[in-house]
Amino acid sequence: MAIKRTPLRQRLVVAFVAMTAAVSGLFSLVTFVAIEEFEENLFVSQLEGDLHWWINHLGETPQPQPLTLANRTRLYVTPDMPAGQLPPFLAQQERGWREVFDGHDTYHVVRRDHAGRRYYLVRDASALENRERGWFAVLLGGTVVSVLAALLLARLIASSVLEPVVRLARRVRRADPARAPRHLATGFADDEIGQLARVFEQRLRQLQGFIASERLFTSDVSHELRTPAAIIAGAAETLLARSELLPRARSAVTRIHLAAQEMQDLIDAFLTLSRTPTAAPPGQHPPCSVNAVVQAEVRRIRAQAAPGTPPIVVEEQAEPSLNCPPTLLTVAVRNLLDNAVRYAPEGTVHITVRADAVVVQDSGTGLQESDIPRAFDRHRRLAPEIPGGEGLGLAIVQRICERSGWQVQAQVLPAGMRFELWFGGEVSHRQQ
Repeated sequence: MAIKRTPLRQRLVVAFVAMTAAVSGLFSLVTFVAIEEFEENLFVSQLEGDLHWWINHLGETPQPQPLTLANRTRLYVTPDMPAGQLPPFLAQQERGWREVFDGHDTYHVVRRDHAGRRYYLVRDASALENRERGWFAVLLGGTVVSVLAALLLARLIASSVLEPVVRLARRVRRADPARAPRHLATGFADDEIGQLARVFEQRLRQLQGFIASERLFTSDVSHELRTPAAIIAGAAETLLARSELLPRARSAVTRIHLAAQEMQDLIDAFLTLSRTPTAAPPGQHPPCSVNAVVQAEVRRIRAQAAPGTPPIVVEEQAEPSLNCPPTLLTVAVRNLLDNAVRYAPEGTVHITVRADAVVVQDSGTGLQESDIPRAFDRHRRLAPEIPGGEGLGLAIVQRICERSGWQVQAQVLPAGMRFELWFGGEVSHRQQ
């Protein structure tokens, strides 16, 4: 599995070098074995021919032992030479040929029996062995040189082969998804890389069309919804300003006013999320007080409280401020609080403002540990028996966190749930 994570350039080099090493090593091995077999067969044939000649030439006449012949060869004949005086390595010599090593030198020995006599022809093969070792060193050196040359050549070839891929990756990386790519496939040959470049260009054009369409839709919808939402909120404020409004009607108008404000916050948040994420320079957004947002949302829930709404306890350990659009923080905190209130009708909701996070904890029914990975999926309601909600609240919180560089984590408690909205290191605060 680790090879899949290795860079393609390195894999090409390793494959080329490994193939060269295998082919060169196999060639050297076959060549060495062939040379060794050829020389041994040649020497054996020569020794057997020489021994046959000497047997016919000497006949049965005893000869002084041993006979020293040309080419560092000696002839031993028994019983002309007592068996006890034979070299030790001849004592176990069977009929035929074999190669022996006496601890210092290597010998080729041929034995033949004729007319009651035993003939040993011994030739010193040390020179042959040295020559074979020389051949082996030459072949081994050639293999090493071939591998080193293959390594150098593979690096050059890999760079040449991967240059179009690197160039295409550089162009795709620089391409703005919000703009139609220009000349992305220009300069590539009509091969697989060229086809890939044209597919990238086509898909990026389609992506740009989708993004442009979504932005136009979001902008148009937000503009069309903002006007009626503002009208509803303004009308509600006008009605609330009238002193003769009956308490029951005032309560209903207050709910309408709060719902209109929620709608305006959601429109602003969705419009912000639809834009391309960019790092906000310092000072682009005014400092957004986390405590103020939390207090406003707690007041909203208490103003809309119905029978069975759990009490909310607020603990402020710090007063952090964020450089972000206030609507994003408002919608994130609102969804976490609404979830806690909805799923803990007979419990308690505890919200803590820390220096780097907001923690929302409830004592409701909670979730199973296995449900945590799916809790932030869109349209995923993990407690369908509880009315209300479309399964979008936590998904929206997750999207806001991805957009803002925050993190949201869920934890199952013995009684209830704990959600932590962590803001990271870009927080300015002062301790209480």
